[in-house]
Amino acid sequence: MSRVWFYNIPFHGHVNPTLPFVRELVRRGEQVTYFSNPTFESRIRATGADYRVYENLKAFESSRNVTHIIHLGTLVAESTYALLPEVLSSMQQERPDFLIFDMSAPWGGIASRQFNIPAAASFPHLPFYWRTVFNDERVFRKGLQSIRPGYGYWRQLQRQTARIVKDFNLRDPKDINVLSSSAALNIVFSSRYFQPYESHFDDSYLYVGPEIDTERQEEPLTISKADGQRLIYIAVGTVYQANLRFFQRCMQAFTDQRFEVIMSVGRAVDPAELGPIPENFTVSQYVPQLAVLQAADVFITHGGMNSISESVFFQVPMIVVPNTIEQAMNAARVEQLGAGLYLEPNQLTVEKLQYAVETVLGEPGIVSGIKRIQESFSDAGGVQRAADAFQNFKQKS
Repeated sequence: MSRVWFYNIPFHGHVNPTLPFVRELVRRGEQVTYFSNPTFESRIRATGADYRVYENLKAFESSRNVTHIIHLGTLVAESTYALLPEVLSSMQQERPDFLIFDMSAPWGGIASRQFNIPAAASFPHLPFYWRTVFNDERVFRKGLQSIRPGYGYWRQLQRQTARIVKDFNLRDPKDINVLSSSAALNIVFSSRYFQPYESHFDDSYLYVGPEIDTERQEEPLTISKADGQRLIYIAVGTVYQANLRFFQRCMQAFTDQRFEVIMSVGRAVDPAELGPIPENFTVSQYVPQLAVLQAADVFITHGGMNSISESVFFQVPMIVVPNTIEQAMNAARVEQLGAGLYLEPNQLTVEKLQYAVETVLGEPGIVSGIKRIQESFSDAGGVQRAADAFQNFKQKS
């Protein structure tokens, strides 16, 4: 039995994909301690892992107000600076045998190097390769939008990184990658089929596919869907600020009683701000996504990898309206592989939303596209392969 510490960031899209993997490690006798916040305590404990709360939970509060990717990098650097004292102190006192850290939790990688503890990285999203940005004009524009307003944040990020290097005696500023930290073993919860330019990523990147945790506990929701109605599910992620106008436009587009609509607006939006809600809409700040996807006919999503994986699992066609460069790359890939459509948020109209829904509902090729992705996920080996790789990595370390 080895003592394995898992550092993650407390967001659904990062925690949920890892829980089946953690459960398998525990089943094999590993003593896993998982760092998160109280939102995920019951889910983590249900895997058999020990739950440990970050002492400085305020380090994550500002991440709810992200505007673009450079801003996100700055906030991750700030979180890293705030968390490193407790991380390094507990590491000094207890010295686990191995570490696993999320790609967006660079404090795990820094601790691994500081104490020479073998580590693996967890990738709930696709690893980034710069050529992907130039594959699609829409993705390229999103990339420019992500960087153009960020010149002030670039300076903040450089200052914050320099402060981490100085105050924590790091040997090399390159030890800090605030947007995509990696390790000697990188476990990617997707497939090489879904990864653009997959040949760029060597064997240290192990693509195991997503393992959807169908046993996870979710708040109950009554889904009303009359005979002949199609269920549209609309949801955005938990990190980037939601766009009130986007939700209002969706309400304008789908008042047609042929549709039943469930719309999750996130914690940042007060449903009362939306105005009059159509009779065929159920609007909430949170809905049990797995339960809704099992009944959904169309999923209008921001394009986070976790949401895409769950949509593919239940074979639900997607309309992807991305907020970020990473989500734009996912959206382009969904469209390239014939599993849905990409809609640009700044060009969104009622008519385009309606046309997109009618298209994905009426195009049989989209079902085939989703099935091909689903097969690639199933063939990737899942948590069994991930756990095998981690234990082989342990033996060689």
